[in-house]
Order: sequence, then C-alpha cells, then structure tokens
Amino acid sequence: MKRLLVFFLSVTVYVAEASEVVIAGDNWCPVNCGKEELQQGYMIDVARLALKESGYPVRYEEMPWARAVAKARAGEIHAVVGAFHGDAPDFVFPLYPLLNMSSNSLFTRVESDWRFTGLGSLEGVRLGVVKGYDYGELLNTYIASYNLDPARVSVLAGDNPVERNIKQLLRGRIDAFVESSPVFWYTAKNLKVARLLRNAGQVGAGEECYVAFSPKRDDTQVIVAAFERGVLALSRQGKLKTLAEAYGLPGSLVPEEF
Repeated sequence: MKRLLVFFLSVTVYVAEASEVVIAGDNWCPVNCGKEELQQGYMIDVARLALKESGYPVRYEEMPWARAVAKARAGEIHAVVGAFHGDAPDFVFPLYPLLNMSSNSLFTRVESDWRFTGLGSLEGVRLGVVKGYDYGELLNTYIASYNLDPARVSVLAGDNPVERNIKQLLRGRIDAFVESSPVFWYTAKNLKVARLLRNAGQVGAGEECYVAFSPKRDDTQVIVAAFERGVLALSRQGKLKTLAEAYGLPGSLVPEEF
C-alpha cells in the first residue's frame, strides 16, 4: 500500500512539472513577436529554453497588452512578456531581468523639426501611445491627464500597436509616437519605412524588462523558481548573449555566476 501511494505521488509531481506554462503579450518585436512567426522573439525563446530544463512546455499567446495583464492578474494565464515593474507592480518578478531596455524615445516623420524638451514641448502635439503601457512617471501623468482628449493623446489598443502607430504617424494622424528605440526601429525596418522617420528626443531612463508572473496562481512560485534556474543555466552556457544578439538586442543582465 505504501509503495502504491509513493507511485501516485510520483505521478502527481511529474504531471505538475510537465504542465503547460502560458505566456502572453502583444507584438513587441524583437522582445516578443507574432505568434505565427518562425522567430517569436528573444524573451519567448529564453522562456522556452529556461522552463524546458524543468520539464515545462511553454505556449505563447499573442493578445493586446491590457488583456494579457488582466488575464495574468486573474490567474487565467501564467505570465506576461516584456513587462516593466510599472506595468504590473503586483506581479511576481524573477530575480533577474532579461533586458535593460533603453529609455523611451519620441519619434516623428523625418520632415518634422519638432523635438521633445519636456512636457511643455508637447503643447499642440498629438501623441500616440498604447493602452496599458508603462511610460514612466512623467509621461504616465501626462497621458492620464489628456487620455480623454484625442487632440492631445491618441490611445491605441488591440493587436500590433507599434506597427499601427507607425502607420498613424506616417499618415499624419498623430504627430509623435513614444516607444522604446529597439522595438520602434525593428518594426520600422520591417515595414521598410525607417528612412521616413526620426528620433525627436528621449524621456526617462532605461528600465529593466522581464517575464512577469501572475500574482494569483498557486503554482507561480514553483514556476518562477524553475524559470530562474533555467535562465541562470542559459547564462552560464553563454546562450542568453547569443540569443539577444540574434535579435539585435543588448546583452542580458543575468550574471554567469550566482
């Protein structure tokens, strides 16, 4: 009887370890890309390899950012990808970020001579943003003040918001778009419109970027521990740096020794 009990316990542990981990986010390539793309993005590749070490398969779901955060917060999925602390401060963040993203920049059409020099310079500018994104305290306050005024702030939700905002910018429907430089230029180059756009100034400092886990699920701490072990193993093997470079991203912040 005792042997039978041990057998069932073993089966239970194995099933728990092999359960699928669902990670979601909107298309924010090269951090995380389209679900149907051959290369789904740096953080998705890292998550798959890291959790594979503990027997967890990963399923990546592409959805609007605000919906992904809401589903993870409710415990319906395990994690969101490409998150900053300000996006979801109640989430469980692993010990180490996977990237240190450069500060947000404001982008315009190349013929514009406007530059961002502070909030005062946004007077008369229609700014494009994405619903639910964290832009840092300065811009978050500004956006919250004017998000009901379409003449000041245009808030996009839904799929492929970076690509759609770039198209809005080129059509003259917005005057400036705020985004992280690597993501903006990656998308602009894929659209073959980079020559038509320019950087019009930066706002805030660079931020650490993570796969962030649901605060609601009972299995979160176990999965986060498995994720951290796997990421450290990849770092020691030099694979994090190789993966980041393949997507044109700066190297990982994870130390090779722990």
